[in-house]
Amino acid sequence: MTSGQSDGDRQDIEDTAATGLQASLVSHGALPYLFMGSGLSRRYLGLPDWDGLLRHFASEAGVDFNYHLASANGDLPSAATSIARAFHERWWKAPAYESQREANAEIVKDEEGGLKVAIASHIRANDALVDGVPGVDDQSLADEIARLRTAVVDGVITTNYDSLTDQLFPSFQAYVGQDELMMSDAQFIAETYKIHGAATQPLSLILTKGDYERFSNRNHYLAAKLLTIFAEHPVIFVGYSLSDEYLNEILGNIATAVGPDRLGELGRRIYFVEWNEDNGFKTVVEQTSIERGGFRFPITRIETHSFMWLWDVLSRLERPFPAAILRELRKHVFDLVTHPEPSQNREVVRAIPIDADDADEYRVVFGVGAFSEKDLQNLSTIGRSLRREDVESDALGIRKRGLDAENLLTSGIPDGIRPSTTSYVPVHKYLHELERIAPNGSIDFAGLPGVIRKLAERQVLASAQSTARFDREVSGVLRTPREVVDSEYPMYFKLECLVLLDPNDYSEADLREVLVELYESPEARSQSNIAFLRRAICLYDRRTALALASVENSRT
Repeated sequence: MTSGQSDGDRQDIEDTAATGLQASLVSHGALPYLFMGSGLSRRYLGLPDWDGLLRHFASEAGVDFNYHLASANGDLPSAATSIARAFHERWWKAPAYESQREANAEIVKDEEGGLKVAIASHIRANDALVDGVPGVDDQSLADEIARLRTAVVDGVITTNYDSLTDQLFPSFQAYVGQDELMMSDAQFIAETYKIHGAATQPLSLILTKGDYERFSNRNHYLAAKLLTIFAEHPVIFVGYSLSDEYLNEILGNIATAVGPDRLGELGRRIYFVEWNEDNGFKTVVEQTSIERGGFRFPITRIETHSFMWLWDVLSRLERPFPAAILRELRKHVFDLVTHPEPSQNREVVRAIPIDADDADEYRVVFGVGAFSEKDLQNLSTIGRSLRREDVESDALGIRKRGLDAENLLTSGIPDGIRPSTTSYVPVHKYLHELERIAPNGSIDFAGLPGVIRKLAERQVLASAQSTARFDREVSGVLRTPREVVDSEYPMYFKLECLVLLDPNDYSEADLREVLVELYESPEARSQSNIAFLRRAICLYDRRTALALASVENSRT
């Protein structure tokens, strides 16, 4: 087998894995959580794992790591305790740690604190995604990081101390340690839970034997809190090994809390991703089972060398609102229910202020209580009943009653559909009808809500995996939308191909014909394929409007 054939086979396997995983995730009806381990920090930041950190600071203290590990009978937390004691005097007396002492002397109250401060300082100095780290210098890893930043997830759980999750998901609210999570008003959306502490709070680090004993003693409370997530969301573990002792303890406690009757349901929500260092390894997705907490339950195990296809799947998921906005809305409703004002027998209609970078175009209005007829009349003007399907069918010319372009762009789409920045909604037809598209393709957005501009300027691109497969198998072989739709390829790939075809080989009418047909197809409109279909409709909408603007200019 040639190298090219081998690469092609691997690509096919990844494409199949991506399609299956996306369908599986969508079937749960809730967006996933990422449970991120030290493997990702090593991969993208070049940071050492727990063992590596202890080796480094044992050397700093002038002691033999292997001696301490052997004296602890191979138990890393116990070795960390003895290394911390050996490091204690150096931290307090060595000139190299003078600046750390000046900043932290008041909070270091025992023999373990100095090591925690030193580790936290070392991580903070090396955990930024800047030149010099693998996630920036290695182009393939930089591409993975770029795609991971666009992942559509409801939250992140991590045992890492570093700031990688903060850089990837800057709008997420972070909770550090068990105390912050358990005592907070966490809303379980657009949040990050750093359950082993964070380098920004050195004494929060779970590092030594005493730390792990305290963590373990309270693990049942943490498991109960996390059970809210596991009961409602698929959870993707990545950066861990299935043999990780402390991760297994968490899973065991969650399994115990769920009970034997619901273990199957729990297991179907768990996806465990393991990295294989072999560059030629072909991705494996399999159903297996693990035993935790005395119970055995099924999980989906994924083994892969590249994470690009995995992050690509997560980037294609959709949500109706940006996560940060949903979190704020949920928090306001939570506060209203848990802290009502006794003097009020009904809550007036309230407009929630959304404090989020991507919230400029969103207005969230809700009301609680018994409303008057006037209240209801006022509310009836908000949002009405416009659906995304109304706009799509109108753009394809199959809706019986056309939509008014001005109303649609100024209020219908922003207030009725409220698309996120990751959505695909056709808007060029209406921009053309309002004569806002110039012959050269430039668009006048003056006076329109910002979300319309974002939708109009969003690139219509296929995934990297589908593009590679198209170049390898389809380009020059299938040239028209009809040829693609009549092929034997899976539906998702047909829809991706429609975006990738050379536009010089077919007309807008050719594309519309197949899109109208596909729009009536249950398979094309299934949860696993609808995002691809919407992307193709936006391509048609854009091409048609730009072509009309150009033709009308030539006539004049």
